[in-house]
This record gives sequence, structure tokens and C-alpha cells, in this order.
Amino acid sequence: MNRCISTTASFALLGLVGCAACNSRPPAGDDGQTAGTGESADTQAESESGSSSEPMACEPREPAVPTAGFFVDISDQSGVRVGNFSEDPPAGTVINDHSRLAFADIDGDGWDDIVAHSLFPNPQNGVPFEHLVFRNQGDGTFADWSDVSGLRDVQAGFFAFGDVDNDGDQDVFAGLDLDAYADHRSSIWLNDGAGHFTKVPSSGVEATPTVAGNAVFADFNGDALLDLYVGMGGTTYAATDKLYAGVGDGTFVDQSAALSGNPQRPSNGSVTCDFDDDNDLDVFVSTYSVSTAGGHNVLWQNQGGGLFEDRAEALGFAYQITGNYWLSSTGKGQDPEPRPATGVYRGSNGFGIDCGDVDNDGDLDVLLTTISHPVDSDYNRKWSDPSQLLINGGEAQGYALSNQWLARGLPYNEGDVDGALIDFDNDGRLDISISRERKYEGSYADPEQKAWFGLMRQRADGSFESLGVQSGINDPNEALLRMKGAQNHAWSDIDHDGDLDLLVGGRDQGGGRPNFLFRNDAGQDNRWLAVRVTGDGSTIDRDAIGTRVIVRSGTQLRVREKKSSRGMYNSEDSRVQHFGLGDLPCEALELVVQWTDGTEVVFDRSEFGEDMYVDVRYPDLIGPG
Repeated sequence: MNRCISTTASFALLGLVGCAACNSRPPAGDDGQTAGTGESADTQAESESGSSSEPMACEPREPAVPTAGFFVDISDQSGVRVGNFSEDPPAGTVINDHSRLAFADIDGDGWDDIVAHSLFPNPQNGVPFEHLVFRNQGDGTFADWSDVSGLRDVQAGFFAFGDVDNDGDQDVFAGLDLDAYADHRSSIWLNDGAGHFTKVPSSGVEATPTVAGNAVFADFNGDALLDLYVGMGGTTYAATDKLYAGVGDGTFVDQSAALSGNPQRPSNGSVTCDFDDDNDLDVFVSTYSVSTAGGHNVLWQNQGGGLFEDRAEALGFAYQITGNYWLSSTGKGQDPEPRPATGVYRGSNGFGIDCGDVDNDGDLDVLLTTISHPVDSDYNRKWSDPSQLLINGGEAQGYALSNQWLARGLPYNEGDVDGALIDFDNDGRLDISISRERKYEGSYADPEQKAWFGLMRQRADGSFESLGVQSGINDPNEALLRMKGAQNHAWSDIDHDGDLDLLVGGRDQGGGRPNFLFRNDAGQDNRWLAVRVTGDGSTIDRDAIGTRVIVRSGTQLRVREKKSSRGMYNSEDSRVQHFGLGDLPCEALELVVQWTDGTEVVFDRSEFGEDMYVDVRYPDLIGPG
């Protein structure tokens, strides 16, 4: 692995303590801003530098295994249903369920807030886009911040959050995915640091065609400024994607020419990922419709300096040749597609996409969720690719990807849409969550092919067990059909108890439907560590997108890489890097931070503990999070 150049760590240790002391919410000032945040933290870190040679708390133990009912519905008491249209949507509404979701710390207090968007409010019929914003109050509840934020009435289908001006707060790209909607365009909104947003009048993104489907922020060219990749078309239009270079003041310059051979395809989801370990960020794009260019996905490999080449076919991401699992004559989904006369193999009807180290070997793998229809008489449907778990072969295999979905015991489902890689039970292995469309389930009897929210727990041997139905997320007796037919979902530790809680968009099932918030009551029973990383704004962008964080003990690794968003319609998880420590030995336990400029810093057990939040600032400052 050639990712980083090691440097000597000098650090500021701010009296690290256990989780009870470091997870309390800071007091808010009279103006609603949180005291003691922002630039003052840097000053504090520099003025209180010092170190301790005593090892921090560490207690290896066998991870507790969740069984049933370990997620608890707290939707109503949390306050996140204020303003949701459930039983009485406005006249003219087709679907208005705020199903596009983001966790983002919009006020900079260290606690993730929630932004939820209308899905299809039917602007053409007089019901405009609307967005709900909820500020995390640090006690498991949220306060309505929609009007105060200035985001409620922004006419856009989704948001992407990123610190585009390097001032330490989260700004917004508002992407419009509705063609010919009056004179509305995509836009950039700057944050004042307290969660109030103001539109940039001429940001440079207004020329984006109004069929934007998803977007990711990252510093692609290494100038410490966030750039913007916009996937175009969603499930509707074949269009070329857009790439904008950030100027650093909220404006952008079109650099789409850097996407060599940029194809016209419906881009339905995207995620950044340094899959080839070369210190720059690549982009995986999930495309929709096997009827458009065969449904081939796109892998933009960064060639350095923000110049990209599509390497999807060469590396096994464009398509699979094994077809629909459900129709396999072997029963194992390994029938190869006969080579088409056109030479174009069938790809996928792609939706969600995520990137993470599934097998804990140090390189990053890919989850792709798709809708694949098992119709033997229809060539496109027979050979369209189902959902895939693509394992990275690493440097030895040229970073090629191989599909291990069936080999790891994952179930086929016709309706897979949004997907994420997370360690919900903190056992040190990444698990899989999947939202599923409901309209196909009538053809199946087994619960694994129904539209229940999917939760796949990874076992120690790398195989997965399905826990979705009994997890507490799903409830067949609940009037709102929880959680069938979910669309976007997102993960964050909303109460700072160490495990990831779940927000799910309430995809309309007729008559409107609110959003759902589930508290995780399993993961905090196991060992954990949560790490925030922040750039300096001159060498590394303040968001430090692409920074890789590793917890290791000897040869055992737990790897996370910071990203802005993932998948269809921009599901946005917490920017905090969460680690389940499982049974990692305490001896030689280290925290490694690999910044995107090649700098690596290593902290030993005297500088961090477990069951706590830690803040690491470029290049080598560490303190309580």
C-alpha cells in the first residue's frame, strides 16, 4: 500500500476523558449559537498542548451479539415529525414525504442536525418544494429550525453539504432535478456558522441543467478547496455529468472537460472513494436503466490534479456478466451472459452506492444496490445486474473489483434502492443497510424478498445474516407499514452514546407518510471510538473529505474514509468516523490518520482511549471531541 508518507507526530492532548465528560452538549449563547466552538477550539488546542505517557482506558471483551428489537422507534418523541405531511397533505400533492435525507452539523455545535426534503411535491400543480430542518438539542430531541435556517423554501430537490469557503461551517449545494421549472436553477447557499443560509447570487453552478440527480463534494485537484461533482439525470434523463472546481468563496468554475469521454447516462447515485490508495479521490457513479448504454456504471479514476478517466469496465464495475440471481439455472447466480452481438453486456438499474472496507484488509470495497427484474423472456431483465458487494483486490490485483454478494450469503431482492455500509453493532465489521421499494413484493413469499428495510449483520467469517425483520426497524402490525417502501436513509449517533442511529424517509404508501427515527440500543454495549477530522483550510480543506482514519492493533485494521454523501438523491451520514472496536487487543493499539496530502500521523494509547469522541486537526493535534 503506497497511500501515505509517514511523519513524526507532535500533538496537543487536551486532558482526554471518558465518554460521559466529552459527550455533553456545549451551552448555547443568547443568539442561539453554541459557545466554545469554531476557531477558538484551534486556539485552545495550541495553548493547552502537552502529553501523557499513561495508557488510556482499554478493555478487550467479546462483542455482544444483537438478537431482536434492538432499534426503538423514537419518531414522535424526538420531534422530527413536525411539519411532515402524514394524513392531510396539501391539495395537489402527489407524494410529499421528505424522503431525501441528510445529517449535517449546520450550527457547528458538534451534534448532527437533520435536513429532510420533499420528494415529489408537484410544483407544476402549485405545491412547491419544501425542506424541513431540525436542530439536534443533544438529548435525543430535535427543534424545528426550518424557517430560521432559510432553507425551507429553496426550490431544489436535494442538498449536498460542504464547507465551500473554508470558514468552518457547512454550506449547501441545492440541486434542482425538475426540468423546465419556471426560472429556478441549482444554487449555492453559504452558512453564517449558526445555521442560517444565504444564497450566492452568481455561484457558477446556475448553468447546471435542471436534471441534477446527486452530488458529492471533495477536493479533487489538491488545492485545499472543495470541488463539486454533479451526477445528472437520476432515473429519467441521459445527460453528461458536471464537474466544478471550487474557487473558495462560494463560487465555482466548470471543469467538466476533465471527465475524459464523459458519457450521456442517467447518473442515479455517486460516492467518492480513494479505491486505488494514491491519495486522490475517485468517483463511483451508479447509473440507471439497462436500456441506456447497457446500464454501464462509471468509475472516474483520478489521474492526478483532478483529471479523470473512466476505468469501470477494466476494473469490474461497469457491469457483471452473471445476470439475475433469481433466474440462475445453477441456483447460485453464476450463469454467464452470452456475449451480445453488439458486444454490450447488460449492466444494472443502479440506485444506491457506498464505499468502505468490508473485509478489514485496508482497501475500500463497494456496495451497489439495484433493481433487477427476474423476467426470463426479456433479455434486458434476465441479464440486468442485481445488487452487488464488490470486493477490492488491492494493489496485487490492480484494484480490480469482484462481486461476492452470493458468496457472503446476502439475499436477492427485486426492490433494493438506497444502501449503506455501517457498523451498527460496533463489533468491528461493516454491516449493510438497504431500503427497498414495495411494488415488486407481491411476487414473493419469503420475507427476504419482501419490502422490509434490510439490515445485514456481518459475521466473523465474512458472511452476513439478515436481521432486518426482527431488528425493531420493521413492524408488520404498524399502521404506517414500518418500514416497507422506504427510500433514502441515513446514519448518525444522534445521542452520542457511541452507536449509529437510523433516520428513514417515510416513502408515501398512500395518503402521506411521515419520516422515522430509530434509536440504536445495541451498539453502545460494545467498545467504540468516534473520530472527527478537520483540515486547516490551506493544505487540507476544512472538511478534510477523503481523509482516511485507521484504528489498528498489530495486523488488525479498522478503516474509515471521510466522504460528503453517498448514493441516490444524496443520503448523507454523519461526518464523524465511527469505529466498533470489537475484540481488538489493547496492546499496540494505535489511531492512524492519513491526510490527502500524503501526511500520516500515528497516535498511541497514551493519546486516545475508547468509548469516547476524539477530535483530530491537521496535521497532528488531538483532543476530546
